[in-house]
Amino acid sequence: MANQQKDIPLIEINLLPTEFRRTKFDLSWLSDMRVVWSTFALILVALIQILIYIYVTDTTHELEKAVEQTRLAVEKERPLLDRIKDLEEKLAVVKRKSDALRSIQVSRKRWVILFEDLSTALPQGTWITGITQTTEQMDINCATWNFSEVALYMLRLEQKESVTGVTLTSISAAKVNNDDAYNFSLKVAFNSQLGMEDGVR
Repeated sequence: MANQQKDIPLIEINLLPTEFRRTKFDLSWLSDMRVVWSTFALILVALIQILIYIYVTDTTHELEKAVEQTRLAVEKERPLLDRIKDLEEKLAVVKRKSDALRSIQVSRKRWVILFEDLSTALPQGTWITGITQTTEQMDINCATWNFSEVALYMLRLEQKESVTGVTLTSISAAKVNNDDAYNFSLKVAFNSQLGMEDGVR
């Protein structure tokens, strides 16, 4: 019976007037495990955030330092880069001029070869009266005394390395100094590589 009375908590009754009463602080909640673990978790989260902030700050600082070093290195080499840019622009100009000169040289060689082939293939009684030139072909107007020389001229042209095709586009009878003659037109296609170093002749 005595043991049972010891287990019953005592109830304190304060009969002092209000102005003389003292408030007793209850700090027992500090030992509550829920409070302890919650406090530990908050401290841990705060510590992790601080570590992350320090890491991000250091990394940012290192990156800014690397960027600044790169910028200083680029600025140091700026005169050389400007010089390289100037040389590249001059090289491009030289290349354009070289291509233009080479084109003129190829074009000149091409026409020399082509006109030589056109003239050497002409039969005895045939002559050229007009030429119209496009990119890779010519329209040639000719006249001849002998009808058979039209076919002979076409055959000779087709045997030339500079010519890739010959087509008769028109033929008609005509009078030249009161003599019978024939006017005819040919379409002559020539090799696109004509006059090139590795092309025809």
